[in-house]
Amino acid sequence: MNRRKFIRDSSLLSTSSMMPSLGRSADNWSGGQIQHLIPLSNHDRILLKVSFVEPQQNPSLRIGQTSYAGVQTDTLGRFWTFHADGLESNQDYELTLQQQGNRYADSWSLSTTPAPTADAETMRVLVFTCGGGPDEALTDTGVWRYLPVSTRQRLLQRGLSYAPDLAVGIGDQVYWDQNIARRWRGNERTQANRERIWGKYGSFDEDLAVFGTANEATLTGCLDEQIASLYRTTFKSVPLILTQDDHDYFENDEGTDDIITFPPRNFTARLGRASQALYFPEFLPEINRPAHLVGSSRNGISESYGSYRWGSLLELLLYDCRRFITLAGPTATFIEEQTERWMASRTAAEETRHLIHIPSTPFGWSAGKWGEWYPDYLQANGQLGLENPKPYWQEGWFAQHQRILASISEQDERIPIILSGDLHAIGSGLITRSGDLNLDNPVHTILAGPIGTGTGWPSSSRGIGATVPLGLEVEERVHPIENNGFSLFDIDADSIEVRQFAWLPEQGLDAIDNLQPFSAFRLTR
Repeated sequence: MNRRKFIRDSSLLSTSSMMPSLGRSADNWSGGQIQHLIPLSNHDRILLKVSFVEPQQNPSLRIGQTSYAGVQTDTLGRFWTFHADGLESNQDYELTLQQQGNRYADSWSLSTTPAPTADAETMRVLVFTCGGGPDEALTDTGVWRYLPVSTRQRLLQRGLSYAPDLAVGIGDQVYWDQNIARRWRGNERTQANRERIWGKYGSFDEDLAVFGTANEATLTGCLDEQIASLYRTTFKSVPLILTQDDHDYFENDEGTDDIITFPPRNFTARLGRASQALYFPEFLPEINRPAHLVGSSRNGISESYGSYRWGSLLELLLYDCRRFITLAGPTATFIEEQTERWMASRTAAEETRHLIHIPSTPFGWSAGKWGEWYPDYLQANGQLGLENPKPYWQEGWFAQHQRILASISEQDERIPIILSGDLHAIGSGLITRSGDLNLDNPVHTILAGPIGTGTGWPSSSRGIGATVPLGLEVEERVHPIENNGFSLFDIDADSIEVRQFAWLPEQGLDAIDNLQPFSAFRLTR
């Protein structure tokens, strides 16, 4: 299918089996025209990713007296990016999406952040992980592989009820692994369940481009349901950062004699980049983040490695541990080397009262998976161990882990803290030792909590849940529990208060609306 035929056959989208989900995701705020809207702002810019139910021509974003033209990011004109720069810091702006003067929806508000050097007294961050997954994900045995989208929305609404200044979804915005058919080949029942849950999406053709071919409709059919239908326009006034992990490249991290899935091959890397280009903002430029870091464009927009600043109060370092992974044995890395040096310099600078590392792959716990920092592997006795080595694991990964952990611990004035997701669990602890690294200034590690995981928790297939690796000593404040949930971080000049929320389907949907923290603690400088 060439580009001309694709454009001519634009009904490919409107007749897609995913169109019913478009109707559900379209928000009444826009009268059903806008499918989803995700914003990000810093001290002088606003970036929006917007999709419409139907293709549009030349939409624009109006802020005050200035109009910013949309940039089309798909082939048909349903997906648009709006980038407004030259704004004032710490201002509440009124935004309007329009076409030739006609509004798509009522105006709404969105704020820029305090200037990087400005004093800021407090802020609140909502953090979660694993938001992706198909909507109707019920197996023939009654197991929900992923929670229904409506349930995930209810959990997010509970988090938003606390009025956060920023929200962060750590990795796994989508679940549709392309290598899964190979792993499940020959298991007829499992194949039938796979068809039941994922068959509606069709399939990708790796011999074709992502855009301008049938692959584009396949991609948007999947992500309209898993991303657009989940977030809709709910976050239009709350900046939302979504980072990427293994499943965002349409693969699970696996290293076996049959398949090694990372670094992503050309096609899956393009799927990951296309997902972000269409659905959620890249990281905005930041004065202390070099524009030449890998994954960045000349204007400082960054795809994989980001920083977020809230005045002089907080700096976040967010990093994808998958796209630039290397398999070089003792020198292998999860994080590209120049980027690691930048992260170390930002950690040592101590220009803000607080700094939080947010990697896509957790520190402090293992599930015996291939693509982890740790060599621990599930042994015949059902425990993690080293006797039977983990195939294709790279020792350089742990060496990089040690360098990053040491840099965080070596901060003199700030709370050493790492926040992550991935393991489909909620928990917290204090890393006091890692290998031969004794941490005189122990590092707090926190698992944010999964939004989308269903009743079939991954530990049932892995054979083990989140476990402290053999080479580490971790004082677990809360041993990771396999519950759905999220975390809130209230930050002031001298402390970070953490509240963690947990829920299981047997508690009933109504319990979500009044969910209270099961764990709360305050970290002080």
